[in-house]
Order: sequence, then structure tokens, then C-alpha cells
Amino acid sequence: MTPSTGSSGLGGLFGSLGAIIGPLMMLAMALRQPGPVRRLLKAHADAPERARRPSTLGLTEPPLQPLIRAGVVMRDAEGCVWVDRVRARRRAWRLGFIFGGAFTVLAALVALVLRM
Repeated sequence: MTPSTGSSGLGGLFGSLGAIIGPLMMLAMALRQPGPVRRLLKAHADAPERARRPSTLGLTEPPLQPLIRAGVVMRDAEGCVWVDRVRARRRAWRLGFIFGGAFTVLAALVALVLRM
């Protein structure tokens, strides 16, 4: 029996690493794309008096809706939007802790499986 046909050996190791690296690479690619919050901050739309229309920044409605519901992006009566910097920072920290915790648990599980 060769090592690549069994569940142990290099084939199992590379399969386990691929299961971790694949989703991490997709996450890294997604994070490199400028999101609505980053675009609004780059345009200095961080206060009601500096609010911008989403269409002028190339933003569409679907990505904005969850941010508006979360209170990170605010919309005025005219349809202009801006970022609440405090809420955006809190949300970024919260997501960082969630992803960091998930990565730690996943790494511990993979280490446990590789030791078996």
C-alpha cells in the first residue's frame, strides 16, 4: 500500500492542510476587495454633512442593507449614506474576535486530528 492511497502519510497531511488553507485563501481574497464601509471612509463620508449617494461611489443596495440594519451605515431622507465610525470600529473588532476564535478552534481540531 503506498502512502498516497492510505488515510495516513503525506496524502492525509496535505488533504488536512488543504481543508484549512482553501477557506483561508477565499477569506483573504474577499477581504482584499474594498467593501462599502471602506469605500465610504475613503470618500470621507463619515458624517451627515459629508454623506454621499451610493451610486456616486459605485455601491449597490444589496451590500448596504445589512450594514444599514446593523447601524454601521446611516441613510438620510435623501438617500445619501455615511459611516458611523464608532459602530464600524466595534463591528470590525467583534468580527475579528469571532474569526480569530473560529480559526483557533479549527487549528486545535486539525492538530488533534493530525496527532491521531
